[in-house]
Amino acid sequence: MSSLTSAVSWGRRHIPDVAVPAITRTRLARARKDDARAAKAHREMDFLLGGVSTPAEVDRAAERYLERDILRSELRWHPKLITFQEVEGVANLVAARKRGRGVVISFLHHGHYEGAVASVCRADQPMLVVVSPEMLAPDAPEFLKQHVRTGTVSGGRPLDATVGAKGMLAALAEGEVLAIASDVPGRTPIRFLGVDRLGSFGAARLATGAGAPVVSMTAHPDADGRPYLRLSEPLDPRDFASPDDLLLEMVRLQEAPVLAWPEAYHQPTLRWGAVQPAGSAAAS
Repeated sequence: MSSLTSAVSWGRRHIPDVAVPAITRTRLARARKDDARAAKAHREMDFLLGGVSTPAEVDRAAERYLERDILRSELRWHPKLITFQEVEGVANLVAARKRGRGVVISFLHHGHYEGAVASVCRADQPMLVVVSPEMLAPDAPEFLKQHVRTGTVSGGRPLDATVGAKGMLAALAEGEVLAIASDVPGRTPIRFLGVDRLGSFGAARLATGAGAPVVSMTAHPDADGRPYLRLSEPLDPRDFASPDDLLLEMVRLQEAPVLAWPEAYHQPTLRWGAVQPAGSAAAS
């Protein structure tokens, strides 16, 4: 990392928390004059909402997305502002842990997820969160390193996804709570918000293989716009005919919270794959 990048990163970490709103407003005023930024925001919201919302609703969501995206890029440098999110349903996680088969926490990159696991760790106890290997690489971009710092500030531990299913099943067998995102690039067809997409089958497959209950973590804004989290009642894989049915329910539980707060979904085009038409070159 260059000395300039290092200095900028150090500076962002040491800006007072109270200055974040003013910095966000200044950056937002500039972004609104940038046609490329506005177009990107619209693409993100159209990709997410195009199957269930009107063009006018997509336009309004895109305006809000631009502000939320800028706020997010500031908040990752201020862990105290996003790692003390209120957590509803902690008793559901405690009950799931008591079953002794480990627990899978299923989540999407929605809300201020960067501080979500840390918030749940504060409310209950430390857990593992599966991360892509580039986030842990020595030469990772500084914003990714900061993402890891924020997510582990309250004792959570990153688990490199390259340990594979065997390593993750071993962790569950030891009674660990394992947080896994289902909206990562994959080959599993998933119907989400009225559109066929491609996501990851990993969380449902692991839960089924380990017999581990699944707790869905969803993100919500309170009346003042502050993010909070909700943990669902445990889903027992044995109650579903197949891992596919379990995955459908995991994703279904996320739809209403995302639709209620779409601008808080971080770069949905990066998270979900698009199903290619039959016979296309990409599908061959």
